[in-house]
Amino acid sequence: MGVRLLPPLLTDQVWGVEAHEAFLLFCLALGPSDLNIRWKVNGKRLETPVTEYRHAMATGEVFVSSWLRLRGLRKESQYQCVATSHAGDETSKILIGPSRKDKDSVVSRDLKQWRTALTDHEKLLQNWKEAWESCGGEGVL
Repeated sequence: MGVRLLPPLLTDQVWGVEAHEAFLLFCLALGPSDLNIRWKVNGKRLETPVTEYRHAMATGEVFVSSWLRLRGLRKESQYQCVATSHAGDETSKILIGPSRKDKDSVVSRDLKQWRTALTDHEKLLQNWKEAWESCGGEGVL
């Protein structure tokens, strides 16, 4: 039983946010009962308070959902969600930077983010469906 990050993963995502906007980052993981999630920004441990929900599964694994609420950015930053346990670790990343004020780029950015969010959501549903089917839907939650 290893550590598995579950969608939505942060990997290979680039977002732009307005300097004054608050934003949320989520990380989901499934693994052994000693599973721990920590966040880093630009390679350093993040000191911002992190909200976390843990749920013990019938299989002995634990499902962990972790999220951050952050204020707007002044410079481009890379956020990392690191899930660790005795069985190993997994990391996902996202690069977030301040948006340009160009209206066309804002519209373009928003459309791209919606398209990406819909694609990621579709993948999430497919992965959950496969996970559900692989265990026969029994003893999952």
